[in-house]
Amino acid sequence: MPLARIAVPAHLEPARIRALADAVHEGLVETCGVPPDDRFQLVSTYAREMMFIDPTFPNVARTPDASIIEILFLAGRTVDQKKNLFRLIVDRAVGAGFSADDIMIALSENTPVDWSLGRGLAYGNHHAPMATSPTSAAP
Repeated sequence: MPLARIAVPAHLEPARIRALADAVHEGLVETCGVPPDDRFQLVSTYAREMMFIDPTFPNVARTPDASIIEILFLAGRTVDQKKNLFRLIVDRAVGAGFSADDIMIALSENTPVDWSLGRGLAYGNHHAPMATSPTSAAP
């Protein structure tokens, strides 16, 4: 159950932003075993003057399209899974018109007790499935 935060410059077209978000989700599904319907993403757009991103550190050439992806997910992925995730996201982003140097990714891991998916309950063994009935309506 990853949570992805995607920070992009405001001048990007919505289709490119969606393609980047899709690349992130597809990467998680294909390399880290995330279920396809487990998609939680927050996309934020920023004016150019509000994105302070070094254009060359460490030995890259970023353009005004530079974007940052932060992924928070449960611990347990291997180093190879993480490297494959980085590569897949960047490859798909390049296919959507980004430069490979414009995609920065940061991963953070935690444990099930660090999540609550609703009702104020910790995830994992402490999270009971939601009861459903024919008379209950979706909010």
